[in-house]
Amino acid sequence: PEGFKYMPSKDVEALTSAPGPGVKTAFPVDHENYFLEYAERNDKGNEAEVHDHWTHYIHVLSGEATLVYGGTVTNPRTTAPGQVRGPGISGGTSMTVKTGDFMQIPAGMPHLFNVAAGGKFRYLVFNGRE
Repeated sequence: PEGFKYMPSKDVEALTSAPGPGVKTAFPVDHENYFLEYAERNDKGNEAEVHDHWTHYIHVLSGEATLVYGGTVTNPRTTAPGQVRGPGISGGTSMTVKTGDFMQIPAGMPHLFNVAAGGKFRYLVFNGRE
C-alpha cells in the first residue's frame, strides 16, 4: 500500500505541460490493476486506440475535443500487448466533450480524441483492469 501523496497544482500542471506538439501523459499512480493518468492533447499526434483489458474513466479538466468511439480502428497496429493504435476510426460515433464532462470507455472500445487547430485538451483518467 502507498502512503499519503500530495501534489500542489503547479506540479500537477507540470506533468503534461512540456512544450511542443503531440500527446503528453504522466502516471502519478501505477498499480497492477489500476493506474491514474493525466493527459494533454493538442491538434497533432492523436491516434485511435483500443485497450483489451483497461476501462477508462475520464474527467475533462479543460478544453474541448471531438471524441470518436466505437467502430473499427483504421490501419491498426499492435503497440503493446493488448493495445492497438491507428490513424483513425471507421464507423464510429462522434460527440463533443468539454471541461467538466465525464465518460466511461469500456475495454475493447476504439476511441480517439480530435482537438481543433491551436486547441489544448486536458483530462484525468482512472484506468481499471477488466
